[in-house]
Formats: sequence, structure tokens, C-alpha cells
Amino acid sequence: MPLVIISGHRGGTGATTVVSNLAAALQRTGLQTLSIDLHPDNQLSLHYGVDQQLMTGWAQTSVRGADWKQCGFQAADGRRVLPFGDVPPYQYAQFRDGLRETVSTMADTLSSPTADWLLFDMPVIRHHALADNVIADVYARLIALADINLHVISPDLGCYRLLKQAALNGDALSDKQFYLVNGADTHSPLSLDIALLLESEFSNQVLPVSIHKDTAVAEAAAHMTSVTAYMPDSQAADDFHALALWSLGRVGKGSVGA
Repeated sequence: MPLVIISGHRGGTGATTVVSNLAAALQRTGLQTLSIDLHPDNQLSLHYGVDQQLMTGWAQTSVRGADWKQCGFQAADGRRVLPFGDVPPYQYAQFRDGLRETVSTMADTLSSPTADWLLFDMPVIRHHALADNVIADVYARLIALADINLHVISPDLGCYRLLKQAALNGDALSDKQFYLVNGADTHSPLSLDIALLLESEFSNQVLPVSIHKDTAVAEAAAHMTSVTAYMPDSQAADDFHALALWSLGRVGKGSVGA
């Protein structure tokens, strides 16, 4: 069961949208996917048609001492999701205190074949609810288990500067970590130029597949579904299909850590 972790290199790059739509593209190839939301903002379930009045999730139930395995949902297209849930600020400390045990239990449970592919929506660790060394350590352990770790970046000067700064600081990605350009605008010369600059300067780290800016993505999200289901002939649907094929070629259908 390959494990994919997807996170934004900074906020606002569309990592949650990538998780949902990559899951849909993999599902379209005949694979069963399970996506787990590790983000306290609890946004992933929006893309799976989950009733937003149901604020349950693995983190919320763990705080209450309930069974997190009962919090999963299945979308109309068969994709499965385990939301984070609504954890109010006054319960953050309790959540952090029990996180190590909860994730350990979750890892043991998910080690059995619950799905063909497992995807995690990983937040930027600087989130105020995660400002704790214990949480950073737990999430780092999950990253170490990943077969693929995608850092979603936007083709803008902000992300370009962050990547250049990381390179100057000697920060290097592992052979399982890659940058995914999301939101390349074919109508914007600046966006295309920066995308080409990123691919040129970070050719060993930037994926050969990118996700183009497409209004179908936002429309699909507004309808609480994937772009593959909402508009299968769109440019974005083709891009996510290409990303799914790249992912399959990278790890195939092997087990986690293979």
C-alpha cells in the first residue's frame, strides 16, 4: 500500500485540492484510495461531499476518547476520506498530548490492506495548532515512511524565493521528495516564465508533471467533488491523470516503504 504525503511548501498553494484530485485520478485507474486529513483546518472532506454539519474526524474523536475508525466517509465515486474533525482551540493541548499514541494506533490499523493507496494531506508545520515539538516529530516520522512526498508550489515569485533560499541554506530534498507546480496559468506570461524557471533551476526536484490553472477545479470544489468527476475532459483532469500515472510509475502497487 503506497503512502503519499502531500503538503504545501507554504500556505495557499492548493495542496488539499491536489490530494482530493490525485485520489480521484488514481481511483479512475481502478485503485481504491484512502485520504487522511492531518490539517487542523479540516478542509479535505469538502472535496468528498461530506455534510459539513458533521464535524467529526479522527482528531476530534481521539480528544473525546472515542473510536476514530468510525469517522471515515466514502464519496460518490468511491474515494474514502478520514477527516481531521473540528478541534476547538481550547482542546489543542489535549490533542497534542495524545497525538503520538493516536498516530501509533492509526499506523498499526492502517498497516493492513485498507486501500490500494494511502494519501495524507499534511499541513505546513508552522500552523498555530501544531506549534509543538511533539507534533513536528510525529509528522516527521510519517514523512519518513512515505513512498512519495509532494511539496506543492505555485509558479510565483514567493515560492521561487523560498526554493532559492532553501538551496542557499543547503536544504536538500530526499529521493522521495518532489516539488509539484500547481496553478500554471497559460494566459499569464509571468506565470509560465516562473514555471519554466523553476523547472530549469530545480530540474531534479520539480516533477515533469504540473497542474495548470483551470476554472473547472474551483467549480468542482464548489460542487464538493473532484474535477475528474465534474469535468473529465478538462485540462486539470488530464493533468491529474498524468500525475496519477507518474505516481504509479514511481512506486507501482507495492507496499509502504517499498
